Amino acid sequence: MRTDEQRGDGPRRAAQYFGRPAFRRMLAAVWRKYASLGRIGGKAVVPDLSPDECEAIGEFFGWNLRPGDTAEIPLTLFEAELRDSAFAIGLLELHQVLEGTPLLSRSERLLLRDAAWQQFFRTARESAGTAMSRVAAEWLSRLEQGCGAGLPALRELYKADPEEALSSLRVVVRVLDFLFAGAERGAGRPIRLPVLAARISGDAHALDAGHPAGRMLLAVLRERADMEDGVASTGGGDAASELGAGDSREEEDGSGTLKLRELYRRFGILDDDLSSIVHWYVPVPDEPAMPRVWTLRQVEAAERIPRCSSLYVVENPAVFSTIVDAAGPVVMDGDPPALICTSGPASAAAIRWMQRALEYSGDGCKLYYSGDFDIKGLSMARTLAGLFPERFAPWRFDSESYLTAIRSLPGPAFDGGELSRLANMVVEWDRSLCAVMREVGRKVHQEALVEDLVSDFCETGGFA
Repeated sequence: MRTDEQRGDGPRRAAQYFGRPAFRRMLAAVWRKYASLGRIGGKAVVPDLSPDECEAIGEFFGWNLRPGDTAEIPLTLFEAELRDSAFAIGLLELHQVLEGTPLLSRSERLLLRDAAWQQFFRTARESAGTAMSRVAAEWLSRLEQGCGAGLPALRELYKADPEEALSSLRVVVRVLDFLFAGAERGAGRPIRLPVLAARISGDAHALDAGHPAGRMLLAVLRERADMEDGVASTGGGDAASELGAGDSREEEDGSGTLKLRELYRRFGILDDDLSSIVHWYVPVPDEPAMPRVWTLRQVEAAERIPRCSSLYVVENPAVFSTIVDAAGPVVMDGDPPALICTSGPASAAAIRWMQRALEYSGDGCKLYYSGDFDIKGLSMARTLAGLFPERFAPWRFDSESYLTAIRSLPGPAFDGGELSRLANMVVEWDRSLCAVMREVGRKVHQEALVEDLVSDFCETGGFA
C-alpha cells in the first residue's frame, strides 16, 4: 500500500502540476463556484481558452480543446478525477495545498464571524474543563478559526443541528483527552474502537467512520500522523473519504480498510480483525487440494506465509473453487504457486496475505490478477496494481483476452453511466483496454474464462 513518504508526495506533486500558469484561470473559476454554492457542484466556466490552457486542461481531463473554446468543468468530475489521479487528494485539499488556506464558501466565512459560532466553542471548552489535553485545546482553536482537521464534518452538522454538533465535538475532545492526556501518549493498553466509543459516549458506534464524531476523529489522527511524519497537511479535509471509509469508494478500494487500520493502531486504537477474511490455496505434496480461510488476525499472527513462486488472484469464489477442483497431486520441485480469492473487492485480510507472501517469497514472485471485465473488476485490478506496482501483472485480463471471450461468450451490456466511466478510465497494463470495452459495449464475466484459468494454474503448479 502507499507508504507515508508516497502519501506525502501527492500534495507536493499536485502543487507542482496545478501551480502552472495555464491552470490559474480554471482554478480561480473552480474556487468561485465552490464559494457561491457552498458545496462541490455546478460547473466552473473558463471562456476563450489560450493554447496553453487547452493543453493543460485537456491533458488532465482527457478532452480535445482548441484555442478560443469555452471549458465547462463540473466540480464533481474535477473532484473525482483528482482523487483517482496520482495526487490522490480532493478539491478542498488542493486549495489548501496551493493557497495555504481552507476553501470556504461565502456562508462559511460569515459563520466564522458569527457570535453563535464563537459561543459554540466557548461551551465546548467549558464542558471539557481544565483537564483538557493540549492536543484537544489546540484542535478546538483551529476549528474555531476555520482551519482545523475535520472542519467540513463539523460545519455540516452544525448547520443541521447545533446541539448534535456540540455533542459530537464533546465526544472527540474526550477521545483526544483519553489518547493524549499526560506526559506520554500510549502509556495504556490498546483499546478496541467500539469499546472506546462506548466508554466515552455510551454508544459503541459513535466513532464509526460514517458518524460525524468518527469522521472528525479520523481527520485529527490523520493530521497528527502527518505532523509526526513531517508531511505537509492538506488541512481540514475529510480523512474518512481520503482513506476510503464511509462512502461508496470503499467498495472499489479495499486498501482503505488497511489504511484506516494502520492509522488507528498508530494511536493505540484496535479495530475488527475477525470479520475480514481471505480464501487461499497453496499446493502441498501428498496432501489433498484443500483451500483455507483465514481472518485478518490469523494472517498477521502467522509466523510466516508459505513461500510461493507466484500469486494468482481471482475475484470470484466459483472460479477459485473450480481451479482448486482441477488441482491434482503435486509433482513439481521448488516453490508452488498460490491461489487467492478476493470474493469481490480485496479485503484487508487478502491484501495483508498478499503483502506478506510477496515479502517472504522474494522479488521473483509476481502477482497475477484476473477479474470480471466490468467497472468493478477494473477498479479492483487498479487497486492491486497501485499497491504492488513492481509485482502486478494481468492474468488473461487485457484487450486480447477480452476480445477473444466476447466473440463467443458476450456478457450483459454496459449502461450509460458505466460507459461514461470507461471513457474516463485508463489502466496502466493495457492502455487500450477501457476504450475497447467501451466500443464493444458488453461485459465479460470471469467465469467465461475459467477453463483457461484452470489450465494456466495447473500448468504452473506442476500437477499430475
